[in-house]
Amino acid sequence: MIMILIHSQMDLHLKEFRIIVFICLLLMSTNTCVSFAEDEVLNNGQDITRPLTRFDVRYQFQHLPSPADGNSNTVTLRADHPFTLTSDLKFTMRFDMPFVVSTATGPDNLDGSTKAGFSDLLAMGLLIYKLSDRFACATGAQFTFPTASTDEMGSGKYTILPTLGVRMDLHEISRGSLAVLITRYNTDYAGNSNRSHISELQFAPLVVINLPQRWFINLFPSTDIRYNLADERPGDTGRWFIPFDFMVGKMLNKTTVASLEVSIPIIKDYNVYDFKTEARVGFFF
Repeated sequence: MIMILIHSQMDLHLKEFRIIVFICLLLMSTNTCVSFAEDEVLNNGQDITRPLTRFDVRYQFQHLPSPADGNSNTVTLRADHPFTLTSDLKFTMRFDMPFVVSTATGPDNLDGSTKAGFSDLLAMGLLIYKLSDRFACATGAQFTFPTASTDEMGSGKYTILPTLGVRMDLHEISRGSLAVLITRYNTDYAGNSNRSHISELQFAPLVVINLPQRWFINLFPSTDIRYNLADERPGDTGRWFIPFDFMVGKMLNKTTVASLEVSIPIIKDYNVYDFKTEARVGFFF
């Protein structure tokens, strides 16, 4: 019986995954009328120290662990805009507005029925300094606001995430390849006192490898490596969450990028998700 349930859950994840993969491959295989110069290296939007004015549409699927024990489908509209302060200094802003369809159980959804609504609004500001042609750093913070329609769709907290990133170009691998170490500390400073206190470290040892024909591979594109500093929650058995997180993407033309991210937990003592995949289309201006 247990094996049947496991197989049925995997079949559900595979169906969702196949649909997302099909859509992304369709986008990535679309012919464009824009030609690329052979030696031209385009900014594909994966480096936080080289921000672009952009608008993204993102679809994320997560299977959530107990006690939520449900699926979360999130469509996020994201906008970024950088400001040049000096030749070596930039400031960039970002805003995310997520819309969620969820079957997660909780105080507002005891029977795990399908609910739809908004999640928490995110805003970010980063100051970026170019140290040299090869190195750059970024520092700033993300803020989230408890705009979620139900308890299951958000944290119920005002949070701040101080952020630090250091980038090194990896020309030895290929032109445009790079590595960025990103560290965040997520904590709440106000909000619903009945909700769990948030205190966690987040990491992403991001590696971007540029491939021929404007394809690229990202390792750890999201800050999903987590270490919980707060009290243990129901369902947790420890403090670490470490996934195998990777992304495949392609520049469709000079101003459009499409990608697919897949993340599978390796260490799940601290529950974040059982499975995650995200399809993204970004438009640069």
